[in-house]
Amino acid sequence: MMVTIRTSTEAVRQIRKSVKNVRIVFLTMHADVSYATNALKAGGSAFVLKSSAADELLSAIREAMHGRKYVTPCLAAPVFGALAKRGSRRNENAALTTRQREVLQLVAEGKALKEIAGILHVSPRTVEFHKYRIEEALGLRTTGELTRYAVKHGLVGT
Repeated sequence: MMVTIRTSTEAVRQIRKSVKNVRIVFLTMHADVSYATNALKAGGSAFVLKSSAADELLSAIREAMHGRKYVTPCLAAPVFGALAKRGSRRNENAALTTRQREVLQLVAEGKALKEIAGILHVSPRTVEFHKYRIEEALGLRTTGELTRYAVKHGLVGT
């Protein structure tokens, strides 16, 4: 079975499925709270900006190796605040299956239902069913709302 991975958060989910005790450090140029939050929610251990000093990367690796979370200081407060707030309510992304996340991602990328069906090797009707279930699970009604949700939650590559 071949799995196509389109985002770093999806890659983390796939890696964490295969290797339970792995520690993953995100080293990125994206100084974005929602991107960092999604990275940690997906199973990342640390989030460091490329513009940070090398000793910060070493600190992040040490923290990750000890089983603790690390976020670059300029994002730490809002990221950990968002994680705490989200921890107190239902995790909508977790309610979606891997296939539903794939469908949502492809819809958000502007692919037509027939095109998605071809990519995923399923019927267009199956894609419609998944899209309906995603809309139901997230309380969304339009493709535009699905696209905004996918972008906001890091399910579409930036």
